[in-house]
Amino acid sequence: MTVYFTFIPSRRKKPADLTAMEFAPNQEVPERALKRRVAHHHGPTYYDGVKYGTSLTDSPVEDFPDADPSAFLLVWRRSATQVAPKRGEAPDEVWTLTPRGRVVKNSADTTR
Repeated sequence: MTVYFTFIPSRRKKPADLTAMEFAPNQEVPERALKRRVAHHHGPTYYDGVKYGTSLTDSPVEDFPDADPSAFLLVWRRSATQVAPKRGEAPDEVWTLTPRGRVVKNSADTTR
């Protein structure tokens, strides 16, 4: 399964670009990205997917100065036979963090 995601650094501030979509081959990558970006305001990006065999120090990184505990991910799940989400398509899920840093996955329908 491929997981496509868009990082929203804060519920309080409007993101500059909602169309910037990253992707990963599993759920663990976006979970780690969400936790790291909130905790460190910095981290690897996955706009070109996950590059296996590449060290974290060689991966593209970005600063997320506006990231706060209210940050969340818009998530689209796709099987190998499904096409990537189209621009403006509603996400399947919204992932948030608890105060203790656990990722909570909610259906996008329940968060509207």
